[in-house]
Amino acid sequence: MDKTINLFQKRMISVKIEYRKGDLFKTDINHIVHGCNCMGVMGSGVAKIVKDQYPEAYAQYLKKHQKTGLILGEIQFINSNNKIIINAMTQDGYGKTSDRYANYEAIAQVFEKINDYFYLISDGVIAMPMIGAGLANGDWGVISAIIESELTVVKPVVYQL
Repeated sequence: MDKTINLFQKRMISVKIEYRKGDLFKTDINHIVHGCNCMGVMGSGVAKIVKDQYPEAYAQYLKKHQKTGLILGEIQFINSNNKIIINAMTQDGYGKTSDRYANYEAIAQVFEKINDYFYLISDGVIAMPMIGAGLANGDWGVISAIIESELTVVKPVVYQL
């Protein structure tokens, strides 16, 4: 079958999020996606844990920031400590205010790219936190709807403590 037609057909369905209790960083799922800001800082939240536990993921993120800058909607796949870490640029800035730093359009772009990647290699599973709904102050109802609308070949598993 023509891959273009097949890709179109796969985009006609969505995959529902599975929720699990537990530690995201103790998952047996090979791919972990997390939201990042575009400022070159992984100073708190899930990004800080990634920085500490998966130093290659932080090094590649920082290198890209210093060399060409990071762009909303961009993703990086990094092999680190036997996991594939997906740095997803979902925030332009960050802070400790009640402002919404999560960018819904960037979140849609990120998950569209992740879906396309998995379509090319095979159906898969990704583990993640509630991206954009923590320190980035996004509305999880909006974000989860975006994720489910973009993912058609990837099973998203959200870890909650």
